[in-house]
Amino acid sequence: MPIKQTWLQSHAETMTQNIVGLLIGFIVLKCFGLTVSESLQLQTVIFVTSYLRSFLIRRFFNRYVGAKS
Repeated sequence: MPIKQTWLQSHAETMTQNIVGLLIGFIVLKCFGLTVSESLQLQTVIFVTSYLRSFLIRRFFNRYVGAKS
């Protein structure tokens, strides 16, 4: 039987993935000539949507798909 992640483990994994993505995205956006302010604004929107998407999908699979195994 697969081991389910706790809410805190899902949060920590999602946060780690998004922080790494945020750093990579910041570098990429700077290479395209965006100012620091523009880059941070865009990255904030991307970070929030990415976090919510990743966390909610992980919790869905943990609850509903993992329960059927």
